[in-house]
Amino acid sequence: MSTQCPSAPTPTDEAAPHRTALHMVPGGRDARSGDTLVHQLSAETDALLEHLERAVARLALTHRASAPDLETQRTDDDAFAWVQQSIEDIAATLRGLTLKRSREHSAESPLHALSDRP
Repeated sequence: MSTQCPSAPTPTDEAAPHRTALHMVPGGRDARSGDTLVHQLSAETDALLEHLERAVARLALTHRASAPDLETQRTDDDAFAWVQQSIEDIAATLRGLTLKRSREHSAESPLHALSDRP
């Protein structure tokens, strides 16, 4: 598990954790169209996370090259390592959710029940 960077101090009125609202997208209600949407969105989020990971890596290199001293460089490196680890954690969580959904769906499938018979 990665070590998190300490949070920046905030005034007490801003200390409450901020959560982004979950935006719902319209989609089909049946299992087949739901699975299709899950796979499409999973592929889309994978691509976005890969793009974000590359952009953060480029930004880290830019910060490293422009650091005024070794201490700033080390601090920046630690911060960017934490950001990259967070992106990896997000990607793993999303893959886990998708895999769980796939396993649940295959367990509910009538063909799965038939294939378990001796």
